[in-house]
Amino acid sequence: MKRLATLLIASFIVAAGPAVFAHGGNDHVRGVITQLSPQSVTVQTTGKTTKTFTLSAKTTFEQGGKPAHFSDLKVGDRVVIDVPEHSSEALLIQVAAPKAATAKASPRKPASSIK
Repeated sequence: MKRLATLLIASFIVAAGPAVFAHGGNDHVRGVITQLSPQSVTVQTTGKTTKTFTLSAKTTFEQGGKPAHFSDLKVGDRVVIDVPEHSSEALLIQVAAPKAATAKASPRKPASSIK
């Protein structure tokens, strides 16, 4: 029984290890852009607090998983910002993909018309 418990714990550590270490010591701040300038971005976080992060030459941007630019950002965008722990410098700003227009569903035929 003790070996089984040890095996299960070891398996969990091996499986979860990469996910834990992939974090890379960065905090991930989620929120909505409320102010934007070439030097900084201010977001209202999901916890309803406001945080301002500095932008630098190291800051990269993504939108929908593809490379983007500062000019693609706008007030109201939902973002996830990677920030080194104990810092206010934005390393990566991921903008939520724009919502796709919902396609109209084709009208359904009544069951009585199906042969």
